[in-house]
Amino acid sequence: MKNNTPPLIRSITLTLFSAVALSLLCIMSAKAQTPAATTPTEASGTINIQYMARSEYRHGFQALADTNQKAGIFTSQRARLGYQYNAKKFRLAATVQDVRVWGSTNNLSVDSTGKLSLFEGWGELLFTNKLSLKVGRQQLSYDDDRILGSLDWAMQGRRHDLALLKYVNDSVLTVHAGFAYNQDKEQSKSNIYNQKANYKSMQFIWLFRQFKKANISALFLNNGLQYTETDTAGKVTYGAQYFSQTAGVRTSLNFGKISSIIYVYYQLGKNAAVLKADKRPKDLSAYDISAEITYKPITQLGVTLGAELLSGTSQDASTSLTKSTSFSPLYGTNHRFNGYMDYFYVLNHANSVGLNDIYLKVNTNFKKITASLNGHYFMANADIKDVAATTNTGSFVAMPSYLGIELDLTLTYNFTEGVGIQGGYSQMFGTESLKAIRGGQVNATSNWAYLMVLIRPNIKWPKTGLKL
Repeated sequence: MKNNTPPLIRSITLTLFSAVALSLLCIMSAKAQTPAATTPTEASGTINIQYMARSEYRHGFQALADTNQKAGIFTSQRARLGYQYNAKKFRLAATVQDVRVWGSTNNLSVDSTGKLSLFEGWGELLFTNKLSLKVGRQQLSYDDDRILGSLDWAMQGRRHDLALLKYVNDSVLTVHAGFAYNQDKEQSKSNIYNQKANYKSMQFIWLFRQFKKANISALFLNNGLQYTETDTAGKVTYGAQYFSQTAGVRTSLNFGKISSIIYVYYQLGKNAAVLKADKRPKDLSAYDISAEITYKPITQLGVTLGAELLSGTSQDASTSLTKSTSFSPLYGTNHRFNGYMDYFYVLNHANSVGLNDIYLKVNTNFKKITASLNGHYFMANADIKDVAATTNTGSFVAMPSYLGIELDLTLTYNFTEGVGIQGGYSQMFGTESLKAIRGGQVNATSNWAYLMVLIRPNIKWPKTGLKL
């Protein structure tokens, strides 16, 4: 009988069947090698599967809405399937994920718009019970995800291709050292790297020390970007790497009902994204300072007051000819910090006027429900140019630094172990100064709402994107 199934469909079906069969074979093999009562030195395998879907209503998300602007409504999702094999001297893991927007493919068409990719694929050599080397595609998540984060809120997440040397001894000193060098493809004659907004090379070291009532960590990160210059004819010239360095310390203190977090980061080196008159990168000198205190009078209630100052560069060109003072959170989970509407540092606000964020957060939880209300008071850290006044006077005139207030309401419900339902509503009350740097109209209603379901069998109460 003639087989009328298209070759692509047959190939996909065979691939999926092979993957399932291989997973089952690995599980059966692991069980065959492992007695009923396993010990840490015996081999074992684990399948990790998760699903996350989020419906969003956007009307002034990331930028103020325009007058008469229609809202955007959509549902996105991701599905991940991973397997990890643990042996006495090594670990091995691979995770594939499919990311898509509902309806992006006709229900009868060959699926070509979904994004199937390898989210993780790494091997780890265990030299001792404290020293190991992890090599391959992997997540990085340190210190509340401010500089290096997994970006779990985004459907695709964030991952790095690198080697990670780990020494783990929290009661004495934990040290992680990462090394990455990126290329577009296999190269024989060149080291040019064309992936914009991604580092060509990166090295970092993270130190962590745990005390009875405090945790202290330190981070040093060297970030190398491929320098490119485009002339008036559109010709691109590639230069050597330019490096910036980020160094900082974070401390968390816990005294029962009162806890606090303080961190300071400083950046120096070269800002390869901002050029001087001679078309060379500007010198970089920037900072990020944050402090917050939380009071929990009872287990079910917490109140947090805090502030974060991220330095920016003035729009008065005469004061910033050779130096950039705009801090970049680099590869953090920025959605968690300066308001959930993502006006700042989520694929935007880079090399801008910076941000002063004063916030108050109230969190409550009762049995299976958690609720939080966050308020942010935003100001520019550096001068915003008043274009009309500057034109009229002939000299630089700055706009008020006050950008606006954002309110974020979030509810989460623990449906059952491994399943969470999360939703939220946010609104931005912006000013003319915010309009000047983000666009839109002040008199339009700028709001955002979402509802999502998270199914993660290996997490007791799954949430995402929150800094509670």
